[in-house]
Amino acid sequence: MKRYILINLLALSLSTPLWAEGQQIEGLELEVAPIHQDDMASIKRGATFFASTCNSCHTLTYLRYDKIAKDAGIVTNKQPISINGVTPPDLSLEASAKGVDWIYTYLQSFYKDKTTASGVNNLIFPGTAMPAVLAPYQGEQVLVEKPVYDLLHHVEWYDLIKPMKQGNMKPDEFDQTVTDLVNFLAYAAEPFHQEQQRIGYWVLGFLIVLFVLMFLLKKEYWKDVDKMRE
Repeated sequence: MKRYILINLLALSLSTPLWAEGQQIEGLELEVAPIHQDDMASIKRGATFFASTCNSCHTLTYLRYDKIAKDAGIVTNKQPISINGVTPPDLSLEASAKGVDWIYTYLQSFYKDKTTASGVNNLIFPGTAMPAVLAPYQGEQVLVEKPVYDLLHHVEWYDLIKPMKQGNMKPDEFDQTVTDLVNFLAYAAEPFHQEQQRIGYWVLGFLIVLFVLMFLLKKEYWKDVDKMRE
């Protein structure tokens, strides 16, 4: 009984944390990006969305000669611009540097913040200079007043913010768009991922066959050694 009371008191104490706009949120869990790097249709959709929405600010320097990027109309060798005094990062290797889960959560977790130059902020990257370029699709979000944490003081981004105005995409459509975009960025970081996996399987198969042959050869050599010892 005492243990039950203590658990409930702990949950109650964690359900009303003190927090403010623009601060780093402890215990925020990254959502797992539901991408599949072998889904070329998703990658192409992500490339198309990147070309129409992201390519005006971000570069893809190391994807200069990629056919998918070229077919989508992505200009990869343009001069980077400055937004609010900050040069947007090149996204060629962003998926490898930050991880797809970080990017996926970042793109989902923008909220209105009147204290910033852009009028928005981000849960996992407070003070980001990125404007609300996804707001027309996702809609506008605001912080909740009393987010609820679990017993381990973990919380998901969607428990910290709530929609205030819907964009021109439904939530599931926006989720799919973000998934496609993250899938493309994962592809941009490792365009030969599938080819490497295919070669890796062949290499493993070759090593297994080689191991069997070496084992049989060793047994054959040791037959002669055993006869010489007798």
